[in-house]
Amino acid sequence: MNKVLGIVVALLLAITLLPACGGGGGGGGTPPAYTGFMQAAEGQWVEYVISSDGEEYHQKMEHIGQATVDGKTCIGFEMTMAMPQQGETIVQMWTDAATPQLVKYVMKTGDQVICMDVSQSQSPYKPPETETPSQYNPSLPDISYGTYPVPGTGETVTVAKFESGPGNEVWVSSQVPFGTVKVIASGTTTLSLYNFGTSGAQRDISKQEMENCMQMPGF
Repeated sequence: MNKVLGIVVALLLAITLLPACGGGGGGGGTPPAYTGFMQAAEGQWVEYVISSDGEEYHQKMEHIGQATVDGKTCIGFEMTMAMPQQGETIVQMWTDAATPQLVKYVMKTGDQVICMDVSQSQSPYKPPETETPSQYNPSLPDISYGTYPVPGTGETVTVAKFESGPGNEVWVSSQVPFGTVKVIASGTTTLSLYNFGTSGAQRDISKQEMENCMQMPGF
């Protein structure tokens, strides 16, 4: 489980904290179709291939809609990680609909649902971006553009490429929920889009399981 936490933290930092400065220039011709991140909505989902320490596994993020959690109107997301030899782990996160503040999150491995401590100053899990981050603003200068073939659909999406130093890039798209398409760190691809959809997300941790989660020391 510690390995799962470490990989997730590293990739989230790569996506959200790399200070993008644009790419090598978009050139002329038809204006690129990047206008910022798609508006978040219930039912959206993305599936990524994560590469770390010579291993690959799939990670799925789903927008599971709105609900009242701990007395607050919240928006819910589920992240499912399927790692070789470690099985499937599901994390459910609820954020205040009025603010980006995390209200509740729980983790399920096997049949056990554990309450995670949202008071921790550095939560190991973060919900996806639901608005365009400033570092991926389509108005920034010197953005480079391209296309990306999505393996799971055969569809090709238009991407904007933001660089953050030699060998570091984040590719984003207006056609993909939550924006992120590919992350390259030190010349190595650590995250790449495998599949996505704008409907069909399903909740795997039930309301009852979430409300009756088990509190464990250290979580």
